[in-house]
Amino acid sequence: MDFQKKIKQTATWLDRLSLQQKLIALYILIIIIPIIIFISIYSSNVYDRAINEISIKSENALEIEKIHIKNNIETMRRTAQMVVSDIEFIDFVKSRNEANINQLIDFKMNELSNVTRLQANNPAIENIRLYTTNPYITEMWPILFREDRIMQKPWRDEVINRNGMEVWWFDQQTEDVLKRLPSQNTAKISLLRELDYPKNEHLGIIEINMFMKNFFPKMFGTMQDPDSVYVVIDKDNNMIRNFQHTFLEDEGIDPEDLKLKFSKSKQEGTASFQFENNDTPYLVITAYIDDMEAHLLNVISLEGLYAETANTRNVIFIGIIFLVIILSFVTYVLVLLLLKKMYKLKDSMKRVEGGDFSIDVEVNGQDEISELAFHFKSLLGKMNGLIADAVNKQAVAKETELKALKTQIDSHFLYNTLENIKMMAEIEGEFAISDAITSLGEMMRYNLKWKNDFVVLEKELNYIRNYVDIMNLRLDGMLTMEIDVPNELLDQEVLKMSLQPIIENAIKHGIIPNQQKGKGMLRVSARFAQNHVIIIEITDNGTGMTDKQCELLNQSIQSGQENHRPVSKSGSGIGIHNVNERIQLYYGKEYGVFITSVEGEFTMVTIKMPCKIMKGGSQSV
Repeated sequence: MDFQKKIKQTATWLDRLSLQQKLIALYILIIIIPIIIFISIYSSNVYDRAINEISIKSENALEIEKIHIKNNIETMRRTAQMVVSDIEFIDFVKSRNEANINQLIDFKMNELSNVTRLQANNPAIENIRLYTTNPYITEMWPILFREDRIMQKPWRDEVINRNGMEVWWFDQQTEDVLKRLPSQNTAKISLLRELDYPKNEHLGIIEINMFMKNFFPKMFGTMQDPDSVYVVIDKDNNMIRNFQHTFLEDEGIDPEDLKLKFSKSKQEGTASFQFENNDTPYLVITAYIDDMEAHLLNVISLEGLYAETANTRNVIFIGIIFLVIILSFVTYVLVLLLLKKMYKLKDSMKRVEGGDFSIDVEVNGQDEISELAFHFKSLLGKMNGLIADAVNKQAVAKETELKALKTQIDSHFLYNTLENIKMMAEIEGEFAISDAITSLGEMMRYNLKWKNDFVVLEKELNYIRNYVDIMNLRLDGMLTMEIDVPNELLDQEVLKMSLQPIIENAIKHGIIPNQQKGKGMLRVSARFAQNHVIIIEITDNGTGMTDKQCELLNQSIQSGQENHRPVSKSGSGIGIHNVNERIQLYYGKEYGVFITSVEGEFTMVTIKMPCKIMKGGSQSV
């Protein structure tokens, strides 16, 4: 509430200022705001470009590190596969007979030597070991061990549960089966696989391990960037890092907090996110190592970059001050121009307020006042157009209403007379005449009840059915009408008496002159179109028109000129031209009537109008 009160007080204070005082305030803002915006945008762009360069550089370094890691992964996988593929070596391990001295010597000199050579040929690999459950096998260091030695290892159960699938395990301080003393210098990564033979019978576990300093050359390299650090987060959310590089401790970053921030933005592939710790910004670039289901992170301090950006911003601010004098002069000139245009626009508004809508508002330039003058001029044009449309609509409605009133002699007298004639016809057995009188009565009720210019399509269709029934009485039943309108369009809004003039025109000028061809066919269809548009098509199989005649007819309808139009002026007195004019008056110039025809075959009148469904007296578009 206090804030709203202050806003009201400020607004009241501004209202009390004179125009000159307001312009002085504007003069100050024109100078200050561009300076602030320019410095902010430029500093932000410099900062963003620097971060982008750091990100690209770090991503490239991560990609190189990933290449080294993938090469090491393939080396360890290939070594494990070669051990498993050594049939003689595996056959000896799976043997359930205790070997004699000669067999042991032969195994050590041949099969075991082959495995030892694999390790010698890959100096990056630290150990190749097979832990077996076979009680008949004698341990042969440093390759062959009993599985009892690794029963307490945390990875044993996971390896067995993976059913032969490889498991990658990071050991940073775990004691070795031969070296009991833990040491950070012996941090290693192991590739572990279960060996089962025959299938589903546990025979042992193969371990291929490598020192992390060889596996992660960037993380454990001797040359470390003091402003960044590499860490790895495995699938179990454990962090693996080089403890000799104390970047996290020096920056006061909690590893658990870093893991939490990473988990919120974790994704496969290469990604990045930023965070703050102790008011210092940090950028983290991540790369996913899919073979190990682990992420490699490069945590970079942006403190130096932030300080450099701040210094650049200060230098720019000092330089911008020298532009104040130039901006001041430009502001002064602009204020003079604004005042001149504003008074002209004010005078025009007063004339419009007095009722003069014919003034011409001058629009020069592209500033705010010119834009306001442009919109004011557009508003005047729309007001004049709306006034003209309202007058035209009122004139058309009055004309239609007057024509309907002319037929209102005495509705009760007329209905009673028609009922008497209908009863006489039924008594005499003239049922065709009785039906025609019924149709005529419904048409008269429809015509005389002119309470609204709009009706639903269903009522208009009933009206033209009655009209065709009466015409069939005159034409000995030569007319056939087919109506193809979906149920959902029966409540579509249409202008009253908009279809009958087209049906009347089709019968008089299309079907009747073509009587010798037999039955006359009328087809009325409706469908949805794009952009909330309804299309109604009325087709007859009459004489048709030539392309030239059809083109001239369409031009006369769209131009609003009634000359050279082969349309009827009898019946309702509205005609196709008036139907098109009424549709465009009520809905807009983009809607209306269009005619297509082929001489001797057919004529089709297409009505285009907006989709407006009338339900319960309301309209929904």
